[in-house]
Amino acid sequence: MLKPDVIFFGESVPKERVQRCYHLIDQSELLLVAGSSLAVMSGLRFVRHDAKAGKPVIIINRGATRGDDLATLKIDAGTSEILTGLLDRLRSPIV
Repeated sequence: MLKPDVIFFGESVPKERVQRCYHLIDQSELLLVAGSSLAVMSGLRFVRHDAKAGKPVIIINRGATRGDDLATLKIDAGTSEILTGLLDRLRSPIV
């Protein structure tokens, strides 16, 4: 049987992949969650880890997420509009 290299809902994320993610998060200055309700632990665990380390967590999502209480900043909006607007601002010359 052939299976794509993805994790389907209900499956466990391989331990080595999780450890690699923790390593990347530990090297970062902040964590940005874009477009996730964090309904499953595979995403929420990284928010908890970053918040416990005292680093900023920014969540962009329409509606509530399971990580809202840990967020330094919660933006209740669509990711496309927010990230496109941010990119436009970064490209604009500072006046």
